[in-house]
Amino acid sequence: MDHRVFITLLFVLSGTANVILIKWMSIQMVEGSDRKKHSFQHPVAMTLLMFLAEFLFFGVYKLISAVVSRRGLNAEQDHILTRGSNEFHPLVMLLPAFLRTLTSILLFTGLYLTYATSFQMIRGLSLIFVGLFSTMYLNQTLSSRHWLAIFTMTCGIIDILALDVQRVDYDYTTLHHKDHNTILTGDLLVIIAEILHAFLYVYEEKHLKAADLKPIQASGWQGFFGIIITALAAVCLNFVPSAVPFNEGSRGVFDDLTDIIPQLRSNIMLILALIGFACSCAIYNCVGMSIAKFSSSGNRLLADGIRVYFIWAFVIFAEWEIFNLITILGLLILQTGIVMYRQAIFLEWYRSTLARWQRIRYMDMNADAVPTPSSQPADVI
Repeated sequence: MDHRVFITLLFVLSGTANVILIKWMSIQMVEGSDRKKHSFQHPVAMTLLMFLAEFLFFGVYKLISAVVSRRGLNAEQDHILTRGSNEFHPLVMLLPAFLRTLTSILLFTGLYLTYATSFQMIRGLSLIFVGLFSTMYLNQTLSSRHWLAIFTMTCGIIDILALDVQRVDYDYTTLHHKDHNTILTGDLLVIIAEILHAFLYVYEEKHLKAADLKPIQASGWQGFFGIIITALAAVCLNFVPSAVPFNEGSRGVFDDLTDIIPQLRSNIMLILALIGFACSCAIYNCVGMSIAKFSSSGNRLLADGIRVYFIWAFVIFAEWEIFNLITILGLLILQTGIVMYRQAIFLEWYRSTLARWQRIRYMDMNADAVPTPSSQPADVI
C-alpha cells in the first residue's frame, strides 16, 4: 500500500474515532461527587489528556531517532517520521498550543450540545477561512471558482444549521438539552473554533515548510506547551460558576474536576474510551501536521472531510440520529463546494467535454472533405 494512502487512512480513522468516543462519553450518565447522575462532560480535562498523549509522542520521537541514527549519518532523512531539520525552536509551537487549547475546549463543548454529524459537517467551514488566511500569510490567490466554492459551502452550512433547529424537536437521542437555543449555541461554538483552527493550520503549514520541522517533534512540543496552558485553564474553570447548559458538574462550574475520579471509579468502559480518545487525538494531530508539511493545509482539510461519511454511517447504525434526507442534501452541497475548491472538478469536466466536442467536429469535417486528385506518379503514391 502506498504510504500516502496509508497516512490518509490513518488520519481519517483516528479522527473518526475521537469524534465518536467524545460523543459516546458525553451521553453517559454517571454518578458524581454529590451522589447524583451527571453527564460525563469535561472539555478542559479531555483537552489536558489530549496534550498529555501528544507529549508522549515526544518520547516516541526520541526513541525512533535513537534507533534510526544507528543506521548511518543520513538515516534520519530517509525515515518519514524523522525527516527534517535538526534546528528546532520550541517556542514556535507556543502559539499553536494556545490556539489548540482554546479550539479543543470549544469543540468538545459544541459536540456535547449538537449532533455528531452536524459537528463534523460544520468543521468543513474551516476550508473557507484557510483559503482567506492563505492569501494573507502564504501569498496564495483565490480565483473566481474558489469564491464560487466558498459560496456553495456557505449554502451547505446554512442548510445544516436550519435543519438542526427543526430536527431537535424529534431527534434528541444524543442531546441532553432539547431546545433551539442550545443546539444553535453548540453549532456557533464549532464555527468559532473552526475560524481559529483555520489560522492554526495556516500557521503550522508556514512554519513546518519554512523551517523544515519534523511533525512528530513539533507535535510533542505542542503537547508540552498545551499541558501547561490547559492546566492553568483547568484550575481557573474549576471554580468559575456557569449557566445552563455549561454546568453539568456537581458544583455548577464549567468543568468540575472533582467529579472525574468518582465518575471513573469502577467504570472500565469509560476509562478505555478515554485511553482510546487520547491515542486517537495524538495520532490525528501528528499525521495531520505531516500532511500539511508534505502537501498543504487544504489537502489536510480535504482528507479530514472524508470522515463525515464514517461518522454518519456509525450514528445511523447505532441509532443515535434519525435518517434525514435534508441532512444528505446539506452534506452533498458542502462536499460539492469542497471538491470544487480543491480540484475544480466541474471546470475540468467542462474543458474535457469542450475538447471532446471539438475533436469530434474536426473528425467529421475531415470525413466530409472531398479528396483532391494527386499529380504525383503512382509508384510514389
